[in-house]
Amino acid sequence: MTGRDRRNRGFTVLELVVVSVLGTLLLAAVLQTMIINQRTYTAQGARIQGQQAMRAAADVLFGEIREISPRGGDLLAMSSSSFSVRSMRRFGVVCQIMGMSPPVLRVLQVGEWIEDSDSTFVFADNNATISADDAWISTQVTAVDTTVACGTSPAQDLSYFGQGPLFAADLVQVGAPVRTYVHHTYGLISYDGHSYLGRTDANGTTVPLVGPLEASSGLRFAYLDSLGAATTYRSEVRQIQVTVRTSSSARNMGGEIVSDSITTLIFTRN
Repeated sequence: MTGRDRRNRGFTVLELVVVSVLGTLLLAAVLQTMIINQRTYTAQGARIQGQQAMRAAADVLFGEIREISPRGGDLLAMSSSSFSVRSMRRFGVVCQIMGMSPPVLRVLQVGEWIEDSDSTFVFADNNATISADDAWISTQVTAVDTTVACGTSPAQDLSYFGQGPLFAADLVQVGAPVRTYVHHTYGLISYDGHSYLGRTDANGTTVPLVGPLEASSGLRFAYLDSLGAATTYRSEVRQIQVTVRTSSSARNMGGEIVSDSITTLIFTRN
């Protein structure tokens, strides 16, 4: 066979088979690598999302629980899967007593305006030299005037028509704090086919806050007294142990569902 014949001859069947086998093996290896990378990326994404959900849920509950006073009656109901609280919201300071028949308090604006029909606590100091007679008067605002001022600072007159007897036994003084409150229940809810940390108000309106969480046990609460022992008495609660569990449809390289959990202790105000 001449040199030109050798240069012009094609591939043999054996060579083609070898090249096909090697190409198939190479493609299979590349595909396997892509599958592994995709699974790893999906699992890492699910893990990051779960960790973010856990932190967000813990932050929401931390902010709420730290504000409540079980001793003062802010913890309204409790179970292993939910709890109900009296949540403090807007805040003001009394700068002038406009009258007590009916009660009208001029309140210095601090943050958002207090609104008509808001439920409020007004602090009654009574004898300023002792604390045993201090009290919080639970009332409801019946009218608001926002055209007034305390000196040069914006203020509002809060009227409590028909609630004079609530103020009769206690003395509200200039400088007394005024706080609004609402009733909220926190627990696991179902929304759009997933489970979330949800909040339900007194009207039954539920809002999903953080998720998705594990469907059956995404939230668990335990209630502890000042010594760290479990208690079933709301007024004795000083710590609430919160467990948040996340889950997803993603699987790790071992074929296990990607999930995570966190348990933290949150102290109440008192």
